[in-house]
Amino acid sequence: MILLNIIISTIIVSLISLIGIIFLIISKDIFEKLLFFLISLAAGALIGGSLLHLMPHSLEKIEPLSSFWIFILGFVSFFLLERILRWRHCHEFDCPIHPVTYLSLIGDSIHNFIDGVVIASSFLINFHFGIITTLIVLAHELPQELSDYAILIYGGMGKIKALIFNFITGLTSFIGGIAGYFFLRSENLILYILPFVAGNFFYISASDLIPELHNETNLKKSINSFLYFISGILLISFLKLISKNNI
Repeated sequence: MILLNIIISTIIVSLISLIGIIFLIISKDIFEKLLFFLISLAAGALIGGSLLHLMPHSLEKIEPLSSFWIFILGFVSFFLLERILRWRHCHEFDCPIHPVTYLSLIGDSIHNFIDGVVIASSFLINFHFGIITTLIVLAHELPQELSDYAILIYGGMGKIKALIFNFITGLTSFIGGIAGYFFLRSENLILYILPFVAGNFFYISASDLIPELHNETNLKKSINSFLYFISGILLISFLKLISKNNI
C-alpha cells in the first residue's frame, strides 16, 4: 500500500511538468511577449529555490562550511559543463540550442529525482506526512515547471519539443520515488545532494538568465521584469513558509 501511494503521488507530481501545454493554444505574438517575463520569474524562482528552499534544508543537519563547499561544487560544475557545451556545440555564435537548455534539464532532473525520494521517505514515516509532503512538492513544482518550460523555449527549443523534454525530466520524480522506497532511504544522502542542486540552480539564474534581462533597454519592460524577478523570489519564500507551518 505504501508503494502504491508513492507511485500515485510521484506520477501526479510528474504530470505537473506538462503545464506548458497551456502555451500551445496561445498565439506566437502573445507568447513571445510573455516569455521575457516568464524568464524574469524563472530567474527569481531559481534564486529563491536555491537559497530559501534547498540550502536551509541542508543546513539543518549538515555543518555549514561543508554545505557551502558542496554549493560551490554545484556552481562550478555547471560553469565547467557550460564551457564544454559551448566549446563542442556553439562555434562562434551559431548555437540553435543554447547550453542553458541542457543545464536546466540536468538540474531539474536531479531536483525532481530528489522530490521523488523525499515523497517516498515521507510515506515511509506515515500516510498523513506523505500526503502533506506531496501537496507541498506540487505547490513548489507548479511555478518551477512553468519556469523550466520558459527556459527551454528561451534556449531554442520549440513549444512541443520543450513540453516533451520537460515531461521527461518530470518523470524523474517517479524514478526517485521508486528508488527512495527500495534503495535511498538515507536522509543524509539527500541532505548532501541538496546544496549541489542549489549551486546548479544559482548558476543558471546568475549566469544565463539575469544577464539576458539586462539586454532589455525599454524602461517600462525593465521595471516589470524586475518586479517579476522579485515575485519569483517571494513566491518561493511564501511556499517555504507554508511548508514550515504544515510539517
